[in-house]
Amino acid sequence: LRIEWCKSRARATRWVEEVQLLQEEMRRVAAYLLWHATWWDVQADCRAGLALAEVEGIRGYAKRQAAVRRDLHDTFLIKWGAVNGTF
Repeated sequence: LRIEWCKSRARATRWVEEVQLLQEEMRRVAAYLLWHATWWDVQADCRAGLALAEVEGIRGYAKRQAAVRRDLHDTFLIKWGAVNGTF
């Protein structure tokens, strides 16, 4: 009976650790998406020496990529908030 209790306790401890790791991974993904959106915003304005049409195209692409990252971030926070309530 003690052996079963020890095995059961070890399983419970592993599951607690797994939940903690998953929550940390979720936090890191959210932080990365915000960082990546900011990076794309910077990329939108750092090209020089190009024709106006090229600059506008690059800026539009970069702004769209930043918006995609922010939308992913917001969507993940909504979905993950329902899971653990910390976001």
